[in-house]
Amino acid sequence: MKVNTNEETKKLFKLYLEGNTTPEQEEELFSLIGEQEEMNESFEETTAALWNEDSSWRDDSLAAQVELQSVWTKIGEEEDLRKKANSSWLKYAASFILVCAAALGWYSVKTETKEGNQQVALMTKITKRGERVKLLLPDSSVVYLNAVSKLSFPQHFEKGKNREIHLEGEAFFEVKSDASRPFIVHSGNLQTRVLGTSFNIDAYPGSQHFSVSVRTGKVGVSSSNEGKLKHLSFLTPGKNLIYKFRDSSYAVNDAKAEDFNSWTENRFVFKNELLGLMLIRLERSYNVSFKVKNEKMLKYRFNATFHNKNIKQILEQLHTMSSGKIHFEFNAPKTTITLWGEEVND
Repeated sequence: MKVNTNEETKKLFKLYLEGNTTPEQEEELFSLIGEQEEMNESFEETTAALWNEDSSWRDDSLAAQVELQSVWTKIGEEEDLRKKANSSWLKYAASFILVCAAALGWYSVKTETKEGNQQVALMTKITKRGERVKLLLPDSSVVYLNAVSKLSFPQHFEKGKNREIHLEGEAFFEVKSDASRPFIVHSGNLQTRVLGTSFNIDAYPGSQHFSVSVRTGKVGVSSSNEGKLKHLSFLTPGKNLIYKFRDSSYAVNDAKAEDFNSWTENRFVFKNELLGLMLIRLERSYNVSFKVKNEKMLKYRFNATFHNKNIKQILEQLHTMSSGKIHFEFNAPKTTITLWGEEVND
């Protein structure tokens, strides 16, 4: 029975890489691979070989390692932000730190006991307002963790078991391919499952909706309700799934794949976005607070892209885009910004 299961999985996996699987076949493939105890070494070797044959699915590990040699300057120090509120975006709001899994000092660490009394150390990284980090996971996958976010993962991924992590907030993932160990991100009641790809998850607690966006590869998204997992959709490059908590509905949209991780490149891309939601994102990234005198302003919508801009430059641009109807003022330490203005026509 094992041999038949493995042979069937190999066939499905080859079809998957060629892009010729149906949604039903893809769901079956993920299910079979998830049954790790049924997979023998022959299967692992075969799937790894199949994966490596297709360069479009293979991570450029050498380039990743070179990139990871760069270390950026930490941001988020309150006093520096106050002094530099009018300096360029690159000087404070878009800096990253390289954080490797082995550097325990950056993490809160706890030990959990799993079945068989096996001790597993869990790593947790929490970012503050104005802070973003670049993480290297134990399997060499790379994660860009956005401001006001939390990522939890085991100190090492066990052989023959799924690579499972938990996210609260936003992160962009570049997952190291490993066909025998699917990579699973738990965010609220959503589960995102991949073999090796790059994608973005926006899952801030308290938000009315979560989103999963795929830049490369394929991603499977499911929802969990009372312990039951429901498959929602498989996403391919340029696809974005938005899940609404109010009625558990979801929609899959098309967008520019290169925009999904724009925030990691110091770009904010807003498309017909409510000003209220724009301000929330700006507060997280710039470590500032907004006070809005006229709450009707929060319903204004904008199409805008801000690249390497500081908060003052962004507000000046919004002032111009609103035909001078949006006004702003910084308080003395430049950490609180008051907005007011007239009605803006759509």
